[in-house]
Amino acid sequence: MQLLQKEPSKRLGNGVSGSDDIKQHKWFKAINWKKLEAREVQPKFRPEVTGQDCIANFDERWTKMPAHDSPASTPKEDGMGLFEGYTYVAPNTWFTLIEKENIK
Repeated sequence: MQLLQKEPSKRLGNGVSGSDDIKQHKWFKAINWKKLEAREVQPKFRPEVTGQDCIANFDERWTKMPAHDSPASTPKEDGMGLFEGYTYVAPNTWFTLIEKENIK
């Protein structure tokens, strides 16, 4: 499908007509976009979710698989304390720009 094009300039919706190209595509033409935007469209299926880490809607063949590809350990059931002691401060790009200007 054209929405999955790796090159952004070739993706559906990136042309002159923008999102109208997507809205007119045969897969999406039946959607009432005004109702959707107004949140008046009800989903055909709404899964029950018991919490932030709920996996009840995934097949057990996926949830029982060991995490071979992950360097992280499997989270505890409560999910609390996963990032205990972890700190991160995002770099402030404003200061970086000022420093670069002062160097010139």
